Amino acid sequence: MAGVGEAYLGLALPTDYKAFLDLFGPGAVDGYVWLDRPMDGSHEEAERLWGQGQQGANDPEHHPWPFHPEKGGLITWGCDEQGNTYYFLALEPDPDEWRIIVRSESGEWFETAGTFTDFLLRCFERVDRPPFIDPRWPGKNARYHRSSAGSPSGVEAG
Repeated sequence: MAGVGEAYLGLALPTDYKAFLDLFGPGAVDGYVWLDRPMDGSHEEAERLWGQGQQGANDPEHHPWPFHPEKGGLITWGCDEQGNTYYFLALEPDPDEWRIIVRSESGEWFETAGTFTDFLLRCFERVDRPPFIDPRWPGKNARYHRSSAGSPSGVEAG
């Protein structure tokens, strides 16, 4: 993943995010939060994941942060079944210090510090997580389910 993804983006991605996806691959946490990554190593696949323009991205009232490739821009790393999108805020020089940003389908924003895995753990502990995500997620027996197809049809991260 690091090769094509980081080459396409022109920057390094957070270490724990890469390690998680290298170990588990694309899939979903409890069928709710979908994580995707380039699987075939092609430029076209990276373009599908990270190259789509953001409608209204230049409107600070609706988008308080720029989108990558602008310096310090948001980089999509996941989506969920409610239409929320999960981002890294690529503001710090060290990607392991990037903040997590979540945008709800209705345009609400949530920002928190910590790594990708810290964020997932806090969601499981129901601490410092977006107020607009499903309060029942994750379930008591939540598991990560690998998917060779990436995010579900019709749900695009970004």
